Amino acid sequence: MSDAGPTTLPAPTAPGVVALDPSLDRALIANLGDAGRNNDAALSDNTRRAYETGWRQYSAWCRARYLQPLTEHPEQVATYLASLVPSGDAAARKKLSTVKLRLAALKHMFREQGQVLDWKHPAIRNQLKGLARNNPVLVRQEAVQALGIEDLTTIVAAIDTTWLRGLRDRALILVGYAGALRRSELVAIEADHLQAVDGGYEIWLGTTKTDEGDRDNVCVIAETGTSLCPVRALNDWMERAGVSEGPVFRAFDPRGGIKHTALTAQSVRLILKERAGEAGLDVRSTYRGGKTITAPIRWGGHSLRRGMATAVAEATDGDVTAVQRAGRWKTPVTALRYVEETRRVDRSASALVMGKKPSGDASS
Repeated sequence: MSDAGPTTLPAPTAPGVVALDPSLDRALIANLGDAGRNNDAALSDNTRRAYETGWRQYSAWCRARYLQPLTEHPEQVATYLASLVPSGDAAARKKLSTVKLRLAALKHMFREQGQVLDWKHPAIRNQLKGLARNNPVLVRQEAVQALGIEDLTTIVAAIDTTWLRGLRDRALILVGYAGALRRSELVAIEADHLQAVDGGYEIWLGTTKTDEGDRDNVCVIAETGTSLCPVRALNDWMERAGVSEGPVFRAFDPRGGIKHTALTAQSVRLILKERAGEAGLDVRSTYRGGKTITAPIRWGGHSLRRGMATAVAEATDGDVTAVQRAGRWKTPVTALRYVEETRRVDRSASALVMGKKPSGDASS
């Protein structure tokens, strides 16, 4: 029996990278490789890209000032966060949500490198509070427009479905809306994720940011028998495009040919924005202070999911459980927010109190 002590597993040298000792057992090396791949898959692609971008920008900021990125001093991180919201350049200011995302990226990368970042340290905590107080305009981020049924009908009716691109876009919008899908879920749908059921399709959504990827993570879209039928739109697109395997929603090449690769998540926003513009829904006019103010409508990939959640809330008179089920949220907190949005005006003090006529007032 060898007198050598137990083998020590090599420490990661970078996120997802392990320096392998050739003396290790081959089976153990294979296990280490599997563990690394599983570790890489713990984050969604969008989250991983956001973290990598945040770390890359922070590292560049440190290099320009001859600082080490992995620091024991939270004051350095607090100073970096302050640099994201410069007082003299309004155009360069980041939203507070972006600042917090950068901090989340640093927390993650510090942890991956075996370091600890005390993100609750007063220097960091007070910096975030101060940024919010000194820059109130950056705290509130305008939400994307929820796509209502009337606007959905207008957009779909304006799409020319004599072309393959029109068939794809109609199916993309209707399926995304009907399933209350995130844009990342929508573009990740593949042909074998579709299971025909009575009256529609059951769509397996794979791994999402709130799910670990079991086969129970599904949504169901139903035949409606109307011009907004997502099942018919999906079948029309897949049949005409010859999609029987691989990604369902695919990109086109410059000559109009269908690629074998899926659309990107960003494409969902661009397609919806383009189709809304063609339908005349690119701007909104409001009357304020004696003037008519025209402003662009902020359409985004989340408009589909938010629109369905809002529509369910309105159709069920604020049934939080129904909204939660439609959006597949783990807790009712987010669903409740959509319910509250549909009742915001009706529940305001002015509507409840000032809208009531005094008793005995018979005037019209």
